[in-house]
Amino acid sequence: MPMTENITAVVMQMLEGHLNDITSCDFSGTTLVTGSNDKTVRVWSKINEQYKEISFSPFLGHTYGVNCVRFSPFGTVIASCSTDGAVILWNAETGEQITQLQHPSQSAIRTCCFSPSSALLATGSDDENIVLWDISTRSAIRILEGHEAMITSCAFSPDSTYLVSGSSRGELRLWDARYGHGKCLFSQIEAHDLGVSCCDFNPLYEINTGSDNMSTVYIVASGGNDDLIKLWKIKTGINCSMHLCMTLEGHSANVMCCRFSNDGSLLASGAGDKSVIIRDAQTGEILTQLERHNRYITCCAFTSDNKYLATGSNDKTIILWSLINSEIGDESPNANNLSTSRICIGPSNHGVKSVSQWSVDNVCNWLEGLNLKEYEETFRNHAIDGKELLHLTHDNLSISMKIDILGHRNKILRGIQALKNPLWQHQCLLEESALTPEEFFCPITHEKMIDPVVAMDGYSYERAAILEWIKNGNNTSPMTNEKLSTTEVIPNKTLRLIIQKYQ
Repeated sequence: MPMTENITAVVMQMLEGHLNDITSCDFSGTTLVTGSNDKTVRVWSKINEQYKEISFSPFLGHTYGVNCVRFSPFGTVIASCSTDGAVILWNAETGEQITQLQHPSQSAIRTCCFSPSSALLATGSDDENIVLWDISTRSAIRILEGHEAMITSCAFSPDSTYLVSGSSRGELRLWDARYGHGKCLFSQIEAHDLGVSCCDFNPLYEINTGSDNMSTVYIVASGGNDDLIKLWKIKTGINCSMHLCMTLEGHSANVMCCRFSNDGSLLASGAGDKSVIIRDAQTGEILTQLERHNRYITCCAFTSDNKYLATGSNDKTIILWSLINSEIGDESPNANNLSTSRICIGPSNHGVKSVSQWSVDNVCNWLEGLNLKEYEETFRNHAIDGKELLHLTHDNLSISMKIDILGHRNKILRGIQALKNPLWQHQCLLEESALTPEEFFCPITHEKMIDPVVAMDGYSYERAAILEWIKNGNNTSPMTNEKLSTTEVIPNKTLRLIIQKYQ
């Protein structure tokens, strides 16, 4: 992790154009999207070191104020949600509406976020529910129920496996997001006693392979109306736990937003005290405090290179701050002292940082090194540069890029994992996860199936897992949440043979 000493910030530019409170902002690269209570979404592009609103902005379509805006991982789609109960997906390159999504209750939607895999979109509403949407089909695949108050925030883990949500009651919940499963794994009832207002995952996380059972450790930041930022350590594996590891003071009014930098080294927060605080994400130490807005700070976001921070306010302006000395090549002592059985994954690794700056030519040279030169034209046609390469998934390769040979897809994915962290290629457990098709894993246990059976919902499960699900009184599908017509299961002999052959 880069050292974060000597951070200073200066105002680079103030953006004006919105006619009401700024409610949300997000970056894709250096392109900025903002949402406002004036019902508009605006997009700003950096030209000659200055930000200007693009020609086809603003995006018009909401009938009430916009509460949240987010770029998709590839930056090609913008999601905006509103008090009008709709989520609109926009083509980021043309401003055209792709589709509108609506919560079944048509309640006001307060928050939204894309999964880093780009497969899912989560939306949280006043109806106390979260909806998981399949981006490819643009349909709801699961409603997550359990909160007893308005959903105020949500965030996916950096590997897209989990979702954290916060409510105005003060509760944080951890959900299983893999396959859109949506099971609540843990609930922190009194995370903030006056209500949770924001949350974000640190993009760095650790995979512990030093024991018989592999586990993953994440850090989540949450802000609340108690004027506090809290850092939570989430450990997943056979058992899930969520523990408070740090409480950060500094703001003198309710915290309204918090975001980690893309390398995981910085944490920014904005509050009703009209100030922005930037901290060392590891120690919680305040590095600098910014005061330029004259009303509440409602949102903040870092550029992908961590050189700039955008902040939005009820004063109807967005301020772009230039961060000085925010990236130093030295490694912190803690980063070097990680146990060899713990792998730190995320965009702060030097390999990822350099790869993210690759051109399409660099990517094609890398392909040739994998002896997969035959796909060079495909990668060029899809403009796969370093940033896009690091976000490729099995579905991208198979469906969008039409790479039909399973072995070649797996070889590319293994190569990407090695770029993200060279240690990855030496970890058998992790490599097996990258090699094995997702269809071989039980949606309930997330482990490779030994005795797969088909339930009446059409999905395959490990026999013991689905029988235990039914034994516990569940008469609905674990995948669709619809009622099962019968609790009978049928052996999936074909899948069992394929799994055995694959081994």
